[in-house]
Amino acid sequence: MAVVLGALAAGILGTSLHAQVLYAGDTPLPLGAVGALVFSAAVAVFAGLWARSVAVSAATGVLTYVLLGAFSLDVFSGPLIVTGTSSGLDLAVVTAGLIWLFGQSLATVAAVLVTAVVLRREARFERAAAESPVLPYGTDPGYRPGPDPLG
Repeated sequence: MAVVLGALAAGILGTSLHAQVLYAGDTPLPLGAVGALVFSAAVAVFAGLWARSVAVSAATGVLTYVLLGAFSLDVFSGPLIVTGTSSGLDLAVVTAGLIWLFGQSLATVAAVLVTAVVLRREARFERAAAESPVLPYGTDPGYRPGPDPLG
């Protein structure tokens, strides 16, 4: 369930964000596409950590990529992700669409790596905590009783 909800959230919200372009003079900066990729990777990491599984993180990223592929088709009376035009013009929205569509694979790989590192560290910490002896109350060598409040 986390896979489907995460992929839907990343695909829909990222697609609505990806076409935001900031202009520095005449140079278009597709910051919306970059933000959408960061958001998509964060959603995949969240899903993987929620389920405590690297496979869930990967599945979320892959399903998001499949959803983006559907959004780039001409089935919604025009594609939601524009990856080319017949006019031959190099539009900023085309660049943003290409970054969003093909950058999703890199975002998925990054999310899987981050999830794997975090889960590995968590497992290492849990093993170390399970192996350390638990001392009964008051027997810790660093324990020093405080002043007697009654006397």
